Amino acid sequence: MRSDIRCLTLGLFHSKLCTTSPRVSLNDGRVDDPVEQVFEMTSSFCFIDLFAGVGGFHLAMSRLGGECVWASEIDGDAAKIYERNFEFEPFGDIREATQRDDDELRRLVPEHDVLCAGFPCQPFSKSGFQRGISETRGTLFYDILRILEIRRPRYVILENVRNLAGPRQRNTWNTVIDNLRRLGYRVAGEPAVFSPHLLPPENDGRPQVRDRVFILGEYVGLSAAKEDCDPLVDRQPVDDWNPDRWRIEDWLQEDDQIGSREDYELRPDELRWMEAWNAFVKRIDNDTLPGFPIWVDAFTPEPAIKSDTPRWKARFLERNSAFYVEHQATLDAWVEEFNVLSFPASRRKFEWQARKHQPYQADRDLWDLVAHMRPSGIRVKPPTYLPALVAITQTSIIGSRRRRITPREAARLQGFPDTYELHPDDTTAYKQFGNAVNVGAVMHVARALLESHATC
Repeated sequence: MRSDIRCLTLGLFHSKLCTTSPRVSLNDGRVDDPVEQVFEMTSSFCFIDLFAGVGGFHLAMSRLGGECVWASEIDGDAAKIYERNFEFEPFGDIREATQRDDDELRRLVPEHDVLCAGFPCQPFSKSGFQRGISETRGTLFYDILRILEIRRPRYVILENVRNLAGPRQRNTWNTVIDNLRRLGYRVAGEPAVFSPHLLPPENDGRPQVRDRVFILGEYVGLSAAKEDCDPLVDRQPVDDWNPDRWRIEDWLQEDDQIGSREDYELRPDELRWMEAWNAFVKRIDNDTLPGFPIWVDAFTPEPAIKSDTPRWKARFLERNSAFYVEHQATLDAWVEEFNVLSFPASRRKFEWQARKHQPYQADRDLWDLVAHMRPSGIRVKPPTYLPALVAITQTSIIGSRRRRITPREAARLQGFPDTYELHPDDTTAYKQFGNAVNVGAVMHVARALLESHATC
């Protein structure tokens, strides 16, 4: 692992860099204002990569001119892939670093200009919320704060799932923002949410709806950090890009490029389920194919609603019952012909989300769409962009290919080049890219931050 690289100023974006780290205590949250020194303009900067995974941040920041000087990743499989591709060995468990005393931590983690972290967001305790930074001890966010305390980089870029800023996590969100401000970082009170499908391909966009929260901070000292700031990026298409112009086919491998193609093809039972639902969408009249979840088990003349049934579920039961009554003869024949009641429970459920792409009965064909076999049912969507890759087995199915996407295609959807070496085990590779940050999205928000110091 390289740790002797001297950090350079972020002169590509500004001509000043804080070089005197103010003293701060995690116990009382005090912070002094920064001391700035003028440096010669340069185009290089250095960054550290926490919770590094397989290196999405590393790729993005390197493409912007950065040099990685330290990385940390606890997962051994991910760390090996990271080292193999970047020739850079990550440190292991970050807590083995942050639990050292200040001097040891300072010797271990080099000076850097940008701290990057796609951190796991563990629940924050609601008790003692007024205690500020001390409340975060025991969470992985605390480890980020420890490094910010010791090294005081100019910028911080954090990434997490959108739910971090959801209504049920408001206390968690406020805790994160409050503690960054207590360390002198100016951050927006509202989340910056962005997805790679909003970027055009020439801006490193990808056809994947992957909404993520980015927390973008600049070190300005305690007094200035108290002021709110614009989130810097909006969840809007960039440069008038229309996301419906994506074509997932453009990002797939050719069949002859895929070794062991049979590993990704649909199994006989999956083909049977798809053929049954394909017949379903073709047989229902033009304007009556419902947009609500279709539950075969709810095909009854009267909805079976118990007194304790949640209202949302009762509504679905009512709609399915009314749909059944309207098309009873067609549905009874379809269920019998394809023996639908023998399907697993989750395959007796169906979500039609391609109404705009295939508005007419004559156009409907599941094999022209993309599908996802979810615990909640089979969901079909237009073949434009895919939903977010996940670290579990819900790999997207490309109808035209009658197969799932490959790990290489998953890597492409996350912005990783074809030269990137993948883990040899497919399950592990899918998991790694499901957990990865999207390279193009990181580049977009990083540019917004690094170019914003004069306006935010």
